[in-house]
Amino acid sequence: MSAELHVELPAEPGAAARSRRATGRWLASLCGLEAPCDAAADLVLAVNEAVSNCIEHAYRDGAPGTVTLRAHTTHSGGPGCAGFRVTVQVSDHGGWRAPPTDPGHRGRGLAMMRACAEDVVVDRGPSGTTVTLHRTLGRCPADRAS
Repeated sequence: MSAELHVELPAEPGAAARSRRATGRWLASLCGLEAPCDAAADLVLAVNEAVSNCIEHAYRDGAPGTVTLRAHTTHSGGPGCAGFRVTVQVSDHGGWRAPPTDPGHRGRGLAMMRACAEDVVVDRGPSGTTVTLHRTLGRCPADRAS
């Protein structure tokens, strides 16, 4: 198990799937499982949405860009995965697009991220946007078996 994850992705549609696989494998490895626990699966969903937003919105002018995914953990000493607090940062170097006042059937990404993570911070500036997600993992199946 590595306590850190770092993935550079091209800002293209296939990158969202690659981010899900990389994040899911990394989170599952924290507990030595093949699949992430429910709390980690929620975090994978939030990461997917953040990466998808970078792909769709950050590089609207058509210039090629990248999405950087970085994650690390701290451990509070609780049993198994229950003691892991995970921080994930998803960054781009593109421009910010303010959400429309009437998003229609779209525009629910930040709300979904907030529902799947304990804390979501969006930092936007002239050199890009970084979304930081925090989540404490719950008791994983491996913990319940012991």
